[in-house]
Amino acid sequence: MAKDNSAEQRRNKARENARQIAAAQAKKEKTAKTILYSGIGVVVVAVAVIVTLLIVQQAQPAVSPSNYVAGGVNVARDNTVVQPMNMPEGEESSLPTAADSGVKENAATVTAYIDFQCPACKAFEDTNTEMLMNLVNEGSIVLEYKPIAILDRFSNGNEYSTRSANIAACVVDAQPEKTADFFAAMFAQQPQEGTSGRTDEELLQVATDAGVDTNAPLQADPEQTIASCVTDQTFAKYVANTTQETLDSGVDATPTVLINGQPTQQTGDAQALAVEILQATGEVQN
Repeated sequence: MAKDNSAEQRRNKARENARQIAAAQAKKEKTAKTILYSGIGVVVVAVAVIVTLLIVQQAQPAVSPSNYVAGGVNVARDNTVVQPMNMPEGEESSLPTAADSGVKENAATVTAYIDFQCPACKAFEDTNTEMLMNLVNEGSIVLEYKPIAILDRFSNGNEYSTRSANIAACVVDAQPEKTADFFAAMFAQQPQEGTSGRTDEELLQVATDAGVDTNAPLQADPEQTIASCVTDQTFAKYVANTTQETLDSGVDATPTVLINGQPTQQTGDAQALAVEILQATGEVQN
């Protein structure tokens, strides 16, 4: 009688099926591990690239706007941006001197540390701008603005102080003759503290309304325009550096106003401030 192999064949087939299933599962696990490790490798490389870029960016020097000297811009007669009357040690500038622009020999320098988010700075501008610009155009003073950014925390993450100081640097760099008009427009359009500040588009519209050509190229980088300077925040690092230098110097509030380097408390009274300024020039006796 022939031997019955059907049971043995079934067992062999079952073992073969089990082997094939185990082999397939092992292959899947190997593939999954390969994908996982590859993904981890890609993430590690990506993180390394990002960290490297951040380190390189931090190591790069801040781009300085043209027409600023020692963190400030000096406005003389006919809205001419000039060198400081007393050039800081170690600073150089190709700007015209105050004397070249018709400023009187005994003229005073009125320095205003401002933050475009600062309500008290707006009050100072509203109270004193007409008087100060009259003295500028008479050649009695050079008006030095030093924009800083100390109030970013009051714009809901918008960093309006930094961004507004950045666009100020963009305008001064490309169209310095628009400095006084643009600064006045920025205070006239100041957002309230605690709101989200202004968008890039709104800042550029303020500039346009003040007569600024936002397509004008930068002097510091002719491949950029005022508009791209705003969207790229080209001078944001410069603003951060000059703000820190200002704080380190002991100026920690805005507006801080100096007459020939000496602080004045007459920021809320245009007539009293004018008298103090003219006393510093010698045009009014003490």
